[in-house]
Amino acid sequence: MLLLANTDDLAGDEAGADPIPLSTASAQDFVPGGWYLERSVVGDLNADGLSDIVLIMRQNDPKLLIDNEGLGRDRYDSNPRTILVALKQSDGGYLRIAQNDQIIPVISSATMDDPIGDAGDGSLSLVKGVMRLRIGFWASAGAWQMFNRTFSFRLNDRRLRLIGYDNYYVHRGSGELKTTSINYLTRRKKSQNGSIEDTHVPEVWSKISRKPLILFDNIGDGFDFDPDRN
Repeated sequence: MLLLANTDDLAGDEAGADPIPLSTASAQDFVPGGWYLERSVVGDLNADGLSDIVLIMRQNDPKLLIDNEGLGRDRYDSNPRTILVALKQSDGGYLRIAQNDQIIPVISSATMDDPIGDAGDGSLSLVKGVMRLRIGFWASAGAWQMFNRTFSFRLNDRRLRLIGYDNYYVHRGSGELKTTSINYLTRRKKSQNGSIEDTHVPEVWSKISRKPLILFDNIGDGFDFDPDRN
């Protein structure tokens, strides 16, 4: 994977991918060798009237296309992804301001659905200065739980930071239902605990402790994210 120490000291991955530049003339120029641009969205992240970009790039290593003879698909793609965020400059180029190589989990089983689904499902968006990424977990075998998580980010102190988190969890065996919605700017948290059979699940509101807003770059695997721990 493309593990970056910081934005000024960039290195390629273990397979020898080209370094990702800090600035480019076009979105495609950010994509290193051995990777491809899987999807992208545009929007104005910093309210300067220019169209900024968010790119999802994916490694293209044939060795990570895994053949399967058991449950699930005959073949699944375990190539990792990275998300890059860049601001449009007045000269028409782009300046990279953030990157995360782990938040989209790697597909590790033939029974596991793609965490970000199809390109047209709205799992990635950039609207009114807020970037949102939705990831989901569902497996046809080996796990009863399913969930969808949405991470919301906005520029704060000129860094891209987490301002909102939403989680919808269901246990397919017991019908247990849990939802969590956190606004890190107001420090308000809404929780629901019940069952999918309940006609009404009460909302419980609480305050979260004040902490520095988490940088987009520093969020690890999205499946491992725990708002009570992070």
